[in-house]
Amino acid sequence: LLMGFLYVYLLERASVGPELRAALLVGLLGAFTTFSTFSIETLNLLEQADYLKAMLNVLISVIACLSACWLGLTLGRQL
Repeated sequence: LLMGFLYVYLLERASVGPELRAALLVGLLGAFTTFSTFSIETLNLLEQADYLKAMLNVLISVIACLSACWLGLTLGRQL
């Protein structure tokens, strides 16, 4: 819903270049779908009373994301 609305708005009403339009549609909204998937998976585990898997899902996801970000920053600074 949001992607369709934003696409039409950016294409027909706003004077935005194709690069910014792609960044907003794919980058910004893509992040929302990734986070939504993570959230619903965790909620499903909690509803199934699988608390250990839910906790591990959160911990491993956060640690992996922060580690990847740190690695990217470290490698980027060495270039």
